[in-house]
Amino acid sequence: MIKFDRLLIKKRLFLLICSFCFMPGFVSAQTITLNAPSDSLTVGEVFNLSIAVKSSESFDKIIFPDSAVFNGNLEFLSSKHFKISNSSDSAEFKLQFFAIEDTRIPPLPIKIVTNSDTNLVFTEPFQLFYKQTISSEEDPLKPLKAIFKFPRTVWPYLLLALLLIAIGVFVWWKYFRNKEKLTDEPKPIPVFENPLIELESVLSEIKEKHTSSADKDYKWFYSELSDALRWYVEELYKIPALESTTREVLRYMDAFGVDVEMVKHARTVLNEADMTKFAKFKPTLDESMKAYNEGWLFFERAKKVDSARIQRLKNDFEQQFVNNQEEKDGMG
Repeated sequence: MIKFDRLLIKKRLFLLICSFCFMPGFVSAQTITLNAPSDSLTVGEVFNLSIAVKSSESFDKIIFPDSAVFNGNLEFLSSKHFKISNSSDSAEFKLQFFAIEDTRIPPLPIKIVTNSDTNLVFTEPFQLFYKQTISSEEDPLKPLKAIFKFPRTVWPYLLLALLLIAIGVFVWWKYFRNKEKLTDEPKPIPVFENPLIELESVLSEIKEKHTSSADKDYKWFYSELSDALRWYVEELYKIPALESTTREVLRYMDAFGVDVEMVKHARTVLNEADMTKFAKFKPTLDESMKAYNEGWLFFERAKKVDSARIQRLKNDFEQQFVNNQEEKDGMG
């Protein structure tokens, strides 16, 4: 009886294995390989990510992930598609790393189209490692200084000095304040400072100093150029651009409805400035002038799209002084 049961179990196990082996579609017919840097990446570093697909059967086409899947800490730059044969295909993506900690690339979707059927598969997740380039050492604690004790004889003199100051303030308030009011001439209305004119002046000064200097200070150049654009955005759109990160500034500009072309030019300048500051990027003179040209295109576009907004600011600026003068005349 026991022997019969063992033979029955072996027979059923054999049939089960055979059914799994010949079940259509049970064994995956595709091999997907994802290649990315295994070394640590610094902020602003550009790297390549490639995806290769091999199939045991031919297919019509493969649809690789587009730029929309790369967001957050990974900036999409470009992509290339290579179709090797009817059963193999590959794509290469050029990305830029902006994380400040280890980042995980999630499974990426790939569509394999055969005749009228579409098969959706995913890559394996991949871990990118962050490499910090900025190090700081805390200063050692300094010894406490001894508390200085004033001699007791000083306090009477301090009290006397405070009393004399109080008497002087009272006399001025009582007898001279009204006379000063009578002699004061009406102050002219301050001139409205146009942000566009200020931006144009700053950009011209940056270019003149940068091109005339024999020793190029690229950190100074990119810092001044990015700060000029940040100042304009903060002055005109009331965005806290000077104290925000590049990613935050670009998000604010999108949220406040800043012109798309202005955002594009600002992104190029701010990203290159971050690379120069934090990623030890060493630009050439031609690259720095291309960055300056992006800043100048930002200015040219702002002249077209921001004229109405600047006129409203000017009107509001001048109106507040008119209202103040009317209030003074009414009180008089």
